[in-house]
Amino acid sequence: MPIKSTFFPKEALQGQDLPSHVTWSDLKFDSIQIHHSTTMKLEELYNVSSEDFEISEGIVKINRVQVKGYVGLVFSTKILPEMSVHQLIEFNFIQNNKVIEKIEFNVHLFRPNIVIHKVPDQIVVNLTSGAITDKILVRNLGKGTAYIELETIKESELQKKRPEFFERFLHDFFEGIKLSMASLKQSFEGQSGLIERIESFLTTPFKFEKKALDELNNLEKDFQVAIEDDEEFAEALNESLAEVFLRSNEVSNLYQFVLDYVNSIGKEKILIRDPFNVVKLSNKPAKLRVKIRSIDLLKQMCTDIELPEVTVIANKESEIPIFKLFQWGK
Repeated sequence: MPIKSTFFPKEALQGQDLPSHVTWSDLKFDSIQIHHSTTMKLEELYNVSSEDFEISEGIVKINRVQVKGYVGLVFSTKILPEMSVHQLIEFNFIQNNKVIEKIEFNVHLFRPNIVIHKVPDQIVVNLTSGAITDKILVRNLGKGTAYIELETIKESELQKKRPEFFERFLHDFFEGIKLSMASLKQSFEGQSGLIERIESFLTTPFKFEKKALDELNNLEKDFQVAIEDDEEFAEALNESLAEVFLRSNEVSNLYQFVLDYVNSIGKEKILIRDPFNVVKLSNKPAKLRVKIRSIDLLKQMCTDIELPEVTVIANKESEIPIFKLFQWGK
């Protein structure tokens, strides 16, 4: 067989780049024609000079490679109306207007798809027993994981807030971050700019907005380069963050809260950005209005969902994590 190796991802998030390559030996051809869906776009082409390939709708034609035996490509994809599609890509080696070798790839492109299945008129919470009668049913019908934020809009009588223990934890955490980052900047002066950006990210409220998501992407890239280039810096940063986190007296409360959250979401592919938010309930009915904002794991924004009004009533005055008013999945 003249074809030695091939690669194309079997599945990917919509919007993700798709790297590909084909290697061969003892194969004579006039051109390589790559047929692909118009939902994909050629972004990079390796081992081919700029004058030796042509691009038309759905086709990349390579007339010659620089070094025999290899071609590499990167296709970009985009968000599609369908939450799950299969796309066919064909590599055809042509000689004398005939296909002498054909390679086919099938890639599954998917995305998360948050759907509200049920919004009850009323939710009754027994804060003594922990029982909750009826919940807002949310499902992710897509294959990709969704990272969501639960916002209480201004018309809502119930407004989300952080519980007191978490405010104390954040106070300790922020103070610790400032001290530890200042110490790191003295020890690693060459990384001071990156350290300041890390400190800002860790101590500033994060929002699901394009500017913030772009800044986070850039920070992640620069951070990855820094820790790969400087293992001593990576180790010192990890130790500093762990020390700051464990220093707080509220770690046990934090752990219990996270445990409740994990048990709540189960196996559904939904992650809540800030699961520590609570709402304060009483035995008087109160209106809850929530907007769900979500991104996928590539930090691409999904469509916001604003829920209808729900009346929430409890048997006494107390706080409850807002995620407990939702049922995640079946």
